[in-house]
Amino acid sequence: MSLTLPDSYGYVVLSCVVGPVVATSFMAAPVMKARKKYDIQYPNMYAIPGYHKDADAFNRVQRGHQSVLVESLPSFTVTALVAGAYYPITMAITGVAWSIGAYLFQLGYADTNLDVKAARYKKGGMIFRIANGVALGAAFRMGGKMLGWWG
Repeated sequence: MSLTLPDSYGYVVLSCVVGPVVATSFMAAPVMKARKKYDIQYPNMYAIPGYHKDADAFNRVQRGHQSVLVESLPSFTVTALVAGAYYPITMAITGVAWSIGAYLFQLGYADTNLDVKAARYKKGGMIFRIANGVALGAAFRMGGKMLGWWG
């Protein structure tokens, strides 16, 4: 079996690899700003509650970035690149949505005026979770089609 990538696959690469790398790089800026503002020195990844006065405020900014970077980006990129071989335009749009949603997720997570459990989704962060689901579903559908489970 061979796999021929569609001509529009370049859009998948741009929106599902380049876009998320750029988005997560931009998301590092608020972490660096918060690190300076709350005096959280390296090598500490997180502020220590009870030791750092504004631990919660810093940790929310950092956690918003780390959650996207470590827990979501790898699986999204892999599933989107694979699914993009069959569904290039859908995955290209999904990649743009993921990047915007990831930024909004961090923006909400960092807002200490909002309850931490819901904050990450109050400003549109659910968009990137939906994009993860779309990429996973499309990869699953592609795999099933390749195995002849459905047409």
